Amino acid sequence: MNRHSSDRRSAVSVLVGILVISSTGCVQGPDYHRPPVETPADWTRMASGPLATAASDKMPEADWWQSFHNQELTQFIERALAQNHDVRRAVSRVLEGRASVTTAGAGLYPQLNVQGSYTNLAISKNTLAGLGLATGQQPGPQVFANPGSSFDLWNGAADLRWELDVWGRIRRGLEAASAEAQAIEQDARAIALTLIGDVGQSYFRIRELDEQIEIAQRALTLRRDSLEIISKRASVGLASDLDVKRTEVLVAESAGQIPDLQRLRAVEMHRLEVLTGSPPGTVVLQPKSLRAVIVQPEIPVGLPSQLLERRPDILQAEATLVAANARIGQARAYFFPTLSITGQGGLQSVEFANWFTGNSANYSIGPSVTLPIFLGGTNVARLDAAESRYQQMLESYQQAILLAFREVADLLVSIHARTEQLARQREQVAAATAAVGLADVRYRKGLVNYLDVLDAQRTMLAAETQLAQTERARLTDMVSLYKAVGGGWHTAADGPPTTSQRSAAR
Repeated sequence: MNRHSSDRRSAVSVLVGILVISSTGCVQGPDYHRPPVETPADWTRMASGPLATAASDKMPEADWWQSFHNQELTQFIERALAQNHDVRRAVSRVLEGRASVTTAGAGLYPQLNVQGSYTNLAISKNTLAGLGLATGQQPGPQVFANPGSSFDLWNGAADLRWELDVWGRIRRGLEAASAEAQAIEQDARAIALTLIGDVGQSYFRIRELDEQIEIAQRALTLRRDSLEIISKRASVGLASDLDVKRTEVLVAESAGQIPDLQRLRAVEMHRLEVLTGSPPGTVVLQPKSLRAVIVQPEIPVGLPSQLLERRPDILQAEATLVAANARIGQARAYFFPTLSITGQGGLQSVEFANWFTGNSANYSIGPSVTLPIFLGGTNVARLDAAESRYQQMLESYQQAILLAFREVADLLVSIHARTEQLARQREQVAAATAAVGLADVRYRKGLVNYLDVLDAQRTMLAAETQLAQTERARLTDMVSLYKAVGGGWHTAADGPPTTSQRSAAR
């Protein structure tokens, strides 16, 4: 009994020593440090022009689309975040990524399996007792049984295996899996951010088409009135038949534009419906002029350095870089011995009545070491691949930052230019409208021919259409700028972007 107690104490001492070695083991590979990135102090030089109030140190808010003060747009975006199938798929991928982290970290803990069995054994008469030991079998009743005997064997056992992460291979794998899961979450945020931008752009395009349809309808009414006037004047010899025909051409032209604009609006509505997860033809959006819904908000773009912490594509690229860095340490750990603790214990008996008695107990436990000697260059190739992968991810990360800076700078320039363009186009519309009135008065007095009236009307309608297009383009640029600066969401480990997305996962 004392000998068994001494053996147990020796085994415990060995295990404690192994655990101490494991806890103080050297984790292979470099720890991640963000690569140095050159960032400008502000956007002024990158934008190559005055930015007015577009740039500031303030950050966009979480529900940034509400700065457009349009309840319809807000409802469409919230519906899209809750019902869009791409967002739902992205949320499912996030859950899958988080599950992979649990799988990667499972190796840090002991793996324990319990099994039970009943076997009826019959030993060959033409064999020798104990032959199983000579052939490498584990000691047991069936090995030492007499030739020709038969008996029952009741067995209940627990198998233990625990790989001690002395060199940090499992921990580096867990670090890589965590970073890859974070990259998936950033991809989900990018999908949500793109979706918000697409919904906003589609909504503003529909409202632009509403305004163009309104302009075309006014043009049709105006030209029909003109046709009526010209026809009456021609009937009394005050206008030529050529003037009548020219006006009829313009009436037909205006009438032909309306169906095509309505077609474009229907197609854009179908796109908006799909973005919001609705079948085409199921959403009713009453016509409303773009000018009736337009709000030109000021956009706080923040500092250039803040893009590194906000844009999901940059954060995703950095997360993949972190994972690649951890994979280097994981690959280096394969060059070192693998140290494990294996054990088995349970109850074994040839009689069921004695199965659960103390004399039926058996166990074996001890460390095992596996040292790689020759693997045909596998470990070297694994390390080379990991280091090459890191270099690829480093280049992708730096390229993502450059593209982000360029995108924001381009949009700031575009918004500033369109602001100036809108001011000039509004002046153009005002002047063109006044010119139509003057031309009409002068025509009635016989001072000009009807071509001057038609030309003035054409100029006014073209100016109004261009103004609507520029207003929509500036709104589109604003949505794109919000997207370019990383949108607005709470970044404190909230998971997928919004409450609507979390409900979509249920």
